[in-house]
Amino acid sequence: MDNLLEALLHASAPDRDSYRPLFFRPSDPNDRAGLEDLLKSKPQLVVHDVLENQLAELVRCTHPDRRFTSDALKAAVNEHLKGQALHDYGVWVYYPWSSTLVHLLDEIEFVRVRTDRNRNKITAEEQSTLSTKKVGVIGLSVGQSVSLTLALERTFGEIRLADYDTLELNNLNRIRSGVHEMSNLKVVNAAREIVELDPFLKVTIFPEGLTQANMDHFFTEGGTLDLLVEECDSVDIKILARQKARALRIPVVMDMSDRGCMDIERFDLEPDRPLMHGWIDHLDLEAAGRPMTNEEKIPYMLPIVGTETLSTRMKASMIEMGETISTWPQLASAVTLGGAMTADVHRRIMLGQFTASGRWYVDLEERIGPSHDLSKTKLSSTDNATAAQKSHQPLPTISGLPQRSLSADEARELAGAAALAPSAGNCQPWHFVFQNGRLLILHDRTRSASRWDPDDLMAHIALGGALENIVVKAAELKLPIRIEISQHAGTGPHIATVEAVMGAEEEQDVELAALAPWIRSRCTNRKIEVPSVLPGSLIQGWRQSLERYTGCSLLVIDDRNTIDELAELCSRSEMVRLLDPEGHREFFEKEVRWTPEDAARTGDGLDLETMEMTPSQRAALRIAADADAISLVHSWRGGRALQRFSRKGIQNASAIAVVMVPDLSLGYRLTGGRAVQRFWMEANRSNWSIHPISAALFLTHAQKSIPDLDPHLRAELGSVAARLRPLFIGSGEPLFMMRLSQAGEPTARSLRLSLKDLFTVVPNED
Repeated sequence: MDNLLEALLHASAPDRDSYRPLFFRPSDPNDRAGLEDLLKSKPQLVVHDVLENQLAELVRCTHPDRRFTSDALKAAVNEHLKGQALHDYGVWVYYPWSSTLVHLLDEIEFVRVRTDRNRNKITAEEQSTLSTKKVGVIGLSVGQSVSLTLALERTFGEIRLADYDTLELNNLNRIRSGVHEMSNLKVVNAAREIVELDPFLKVTIFPEGLTQANMDHFFTEGGTLDLLVEECDSVDIKILARQKARALRIPVVMDMSDRGCMDIERFDLEPDRPLMHGWIDHLDLEAAGRPMTNEEKIPYMLPIVGTETLSTRMKASMIEMGETISTWPQLASAVTLGGAMTADVHRRIMLGQFTASGRWYVDLEERIGPSHDLSKTKLSSTDNATAAQKSHQPLPTISGLPQRSLSADEARELAGAAALAPSAGNCQPWHFVFQNGRLLILHDRTRSASRWDPDDLMAHIALGGALENIVVKAAELKLPIRIEISQHAGTGPHIATVEAVMGAEEEQDVELAALAPWIRSRCTNRKIEVPSVLPGSLIQGWRQSLERYTGCSLLVIDDRNTIDELAELCSRSEMVRLLDPEGHREFFEKEVRWTPEDAARTGDGLDLETMEMTPSQRAALRIAADADAISLVHSWRGGRALQRFSRKGIQNASAIAVVMVPDLSLGYRLTGGRAVQRFWMEANRSNWSIHPISAALFLTHAQKSIPDLDPHLRAELGSVAARLRPLFIGSGEPLFMMRLSQAGEPTARSLRLSLKDLFTVVPNED
């Protein structure tokens, strides 16, 4: 055997369990004999004896009004000893885990000297009161700093520590312990630090952590706790511990180790106070006592941590969790600050000097140093004034009368159908004008103006869908019409004119009329279901339907590898949109509606309910809404976690449908938009759900016309474009892409603007 290996195998193993020191008082014969035996049995014992110095300190603090010379101080020490040998005075304390024997003043004198510098921040009377207090600490990352600070100030007589975890290398960025203590239980390490500082403090450990089984023991055995410091990660224990504390009227203090956040619940003064200030009252708190998945924990954690009030860096870090970092970050500076704040609050609560409940912040970045922007890119904003000016040009004048004038009611019905067409972000980029017996379709650029739609591609597809709804509605009304595309459609607001004609130019399209109920029933469904087999006969029928739209064709992709590739490319494009400052602003300010009330108030945008998100995805979206956090993520070259919002849904698609056109000229955009709407209605009628996933198409097209796009994001989109095009077999350009699934009814549908806001009647010319 290798000599080194043999020596290592025979070396002494560390003591990982003991945390209570042994006391030997030479004045007690049994202790004296025990001390002698210890010294004989452990020749390698390290003895630390500076009792004479401690006695000198005792003399000074006992007589603060005197100024001692060195000789006078020595004489005062001898007088205090009253002839007793130095080695027989006080107490010898043995720490078995370090084989160290320390000679100390006994408890009363030790405490007197050790707390002398507390005066008069803490008076002698207050110190005496605090020495009777019992405090419990759950969780020993932040809790270790709290416990040690409490011990330093000696503001308790007993401390109970609960944590089941062991100390690992990645804890040493914030937990003050040595590398030789790794793999020790955190409660053992914390207990050792406390008794090495002050062996007379009572420390009780709960190495299994706090559980329902030991909760009564933790809270009440040996006397009920006077205060609970809760710093654990377990949602169920956070809630159960508070329920127990409230029942026993024990105040609870929690430091968040972010932005200097301090949370206080005075159940001692307010026994009926709701847990967590009422922020979790709407949840099933009884469920907290049962095992929960990470997904189930999210609704409980969000109000506890205060998603909206987290620091920018914490939000950015949460976005990156599971991608570039593995767990919740904590810094020693924040943990140490938390220890100080908690110790301060504990002391004042115990002394009756602080009676409030609530949440406070001592954010050092805000309070110390000049204001700064964390090197974020300044958000630009769309020039809506200019967009509005473009959109609200004088209405086109349509002179003369048609063969047959549309009635106002007919025009209103056609406009109402058109307004139900889909649009990017549910922006509804249209306005309808009834003038001289005709219906004019206008492009409202104030609603569609977007950094990512510089040449109106998305708006034109939506307007094409609106035209298709007009055609279908007219078929239902048995109203022969003609649609004429404006020669200025690409430059001005006027897109098309709808006229009634005398009699049918061809036999009424019964098939189109049958689709009319699906104008209103058609919807986006983002639910994720297990992929189903898409029948070939259905695909063939859809393809034949789209053949009537000049130049349009339908590509259906059901190969799983190709779908996975599209999921990656689409989600990367969505990531780029959120990392781009203006794209981020547009999405969260113009599209997302966080509550049904917001959606009802605006009548546009994407109601959060329509996004079919899990609680964890909703939490992530809330965090991603912080522009500063996203700016930081981008500066770190992160953001892959943002792909999670869309990737899984596409990966679980039964198939991907792509409407192809010969090119992206205006005519094919409008015709392609009609084809998209026709396919969508037919798919929904056949019980197949549709979810548009065209971001990769739109963004790779738009980036060519955005000169100030960040080079890193441009390169990302260039990479997406290079991998995207070979996936579309055949000639032409992919115009619009959709995810197909059998997802049933959506949880919610996007709301629409009132027709009265979209429909204008212009009096006929005389």
